[in-house]
This record gives sequence, C-alpha cells and structure tokens, in this order.
Amino acid sequence: MPERLAPPLCIVGDVHLSEASPRSVSEALAGLVEAHSGYEIVLNGDTFDLSSDPADRPAAQSVTHILAAHPEAREALGQHVERGGRLSVLAGNHDAAVASPDVTAALCQVLGGRVEVAPWFLRRGPVHIEHGHLYDPDNAPTHPLAPWSLATEPLGVALTRRFVSRAGVWDFAHGDETTPLDGLLKTFRLYGVRAPLKVLHYFATAAALTREAGRQAGIDEERAVGARAIAELARRTGVDADALHALALASRVATHHDRGATFQRLYLDRSLATLIVLGALGAAALGSTAGAGAAALGAGYLGWSISRGTNRYRGLLERRLDDAATRIRELTGARWVVFGHSHRVTEQSGALNPGSFAFPDGPRRRFVSVDAGGVAELRAI
Repeated sequence: MPERLAPPLCIVGDVHLSEASPRSVSEALAGLVEAHSGYEIVLNGDTFDLSSDPADRPAAQSVTHILAAHPEAREALGQHVERGGRLSVLAGNHDAAVASPDVTAALCQVLGGRVEVAPWFLRRGPVHIEHGHLYDPDNAPTHPLAPWSLATEPLGVALTRRFVSRAGVWDFAHGDETTPLDGLLKTFRLYGVRAPLKVLHYFATAAALTREAGRQAGIDEERAVGARAIAELARRTGVDADALHALALASRVATHHDRGATFQRLYLDRSLATLIVLGALGAAALGSTAGAGAAALGAGYLGWSISRGTNRYRGLLERRLDDAATRIRELTGARWVVFGHSHRVTEQSGALNPGSFAFPDGPRRRFVSVDAGGVAELRAI
C-alpha cells in the first residue's frame, strides 16, 4: 500500500533571492505560499543568493537583509509558520551557509517560528528531495554534511563571488554553458570600452582559482567530519548508511579539488593555446621558425579540443542529474526524486525538476506538488 504524506508537499527551487532581486519573484513566491496553506513548503536550495555578497559579510546578516528587502515573501512565509504550517529549507550551492546554526537561527527569528533546515536532503515518505549540486563537480561541496566554509567553496560559487559579483557581470551568472568565444563576444557587446577590464578580471580570477585548486585548507577534515555525520542522518531519515556513503562519494570528483580539472573547466587551456598561436604567428611574421612551430602546436591543440565539442559541457549537467536520480532510487528505495539546480525543467519516470523559480525557462514559474498519496507532479503558476 502506498505510503501517505501528511501534510502534502509544495516544492520550489532556485528562488535566488538577493537584495537586488525583482519584486516579481518575491510576489510570486508569496502567492504560491498563500495558495498552499495546508502544505509543507519546501524551498529546495539556492533560495538565497549568498554567493553574490562580499566574503566578509556574515551569512546570517545577508539572509536578514534579503528577507527585509522582500516583505511579500517574508510575510507570506512568516504567516505560514505562525499558523502552524511546516516550512523546510534545503541548502544549495549558492546558499550552503543556510545550514549553519547562526544562519538557521536568524531565519527562524525573522520568520517568527520553527524552520527545518537540511544541509543535504529531505525524505518525506517515498519522496527524496535535494538540490542536486552534489552531482555537479563544478558546484559540489567536499562532503554534503560538512559545515560550509568560505575557504573550500566549490568552483562555480567561488567564481560567482570573486568575479561575477565584483565585476558586476550578472549577464553571465547563469551561463554555465558559455564557450570562450561566445563569452568574449558577449562581453564586448555588453560592456563596450569596459570589456577589456572585465576580461582581465576574469583571467586574474581564473588563474587564482586554478592556483588554489586542491590546496584549500580543510578539505581532508571536511571529508572526515561529513563521513562521521552520516550515521546520525541515517538514523533520522531511515535511509541506509551505506547508501548515503555511496551517494556522498560523488563529491570526491569536485572540480575545485583538482588543478587540471579547474584549468580546463575555466577554458584556460583553449585561452592559453590561442595566445600561443597569436604570439607565435607574430614571431613567425618576423622570420622566427620557432614561432611557426609553436603556432602549429597551439593550433593543433585548439583543433583537437574543439573537435571534441565546441562546448564540452553542453547537456552534461542534465545527464548527471538523471543518472543521480536513478542511483538514488536504486540505493534508497525512493519512488520520486525531486531536484533543482540545473534551472531546466525535466520530467521523467520517478524524477522531477521544476527548474528555477526565479529564472523560468518558459512563460510560467513551476513547482512540484506531492499529494497525500505520495504522487508527485509538475505544476505552474
């Protein structure tokens, strides 16, 4: 007999609230919450764009300021909690710090009631809910149960905080599949005479991230702390500890743990090869035979790299999430897996992703509704 849920669920992901978010996002979220007063509201990761804030601003302060800037959402969520409604918040890659005790406490204080915060996933009967960044090497934490640390932020988050936010290039904030040439042309089209400074800022940041990759202090300790925390999570959720260990191992391939992977993911290999070709061609024009040889080598590498795909990451995230959903169902017995993170709506047997609530990939914002019988479906407002 199917396992029943009480209360039913309303799951929304990737709201990406910041102090600068459009009011329309806050109003839409408030409307969704008000329309589901008898439901458990689940905010499935990246509810807050904490990575857009300066590194020296406490995350608890950021959450407080963000909610103050969006009174519609704050009041709707607060009223939901005050009336006895259940509100659960999962940590995502851009708001991993929400699971820190001080941030959770600030969230409860602002909303005036109890809020459940989960660093990794929630289980509600046959439904497994998690943000999904664990299965994305560019945004995966060292371990999903390790406390958040600025020093060990994954590559995508660190790039947002150090480059996108500081340089003000928000047009690239959700361009995870942008190629070097597309990015360069778009930069000059958007920023004109300021474009060269934006480009230099990017390469300086990329070089620093590559230099640090795999050398961040605390990686080994995070793995150990996370591994020790699995037994307690297994006890609370009823999910087998061995299955959780197997899922947590996905974070071992995190891009920011490997210098070579970081170098390639930031397309520094193609950028360096292009510079070699241009420099060598200039030298060859002056009569240097070595310059001609270097140009040939650089061009050869570029040709080989591009032959493997102009955009070598296109569609990769969706495939990884599909594989992860299958593995979660196999290892944990879940009937439904609900992800976010990719900002793309997907629906397949046993797995749903409503896409980003803040940045819908269509005319309507989507969410997942799970009824008392444990049946999940995509809906839109």
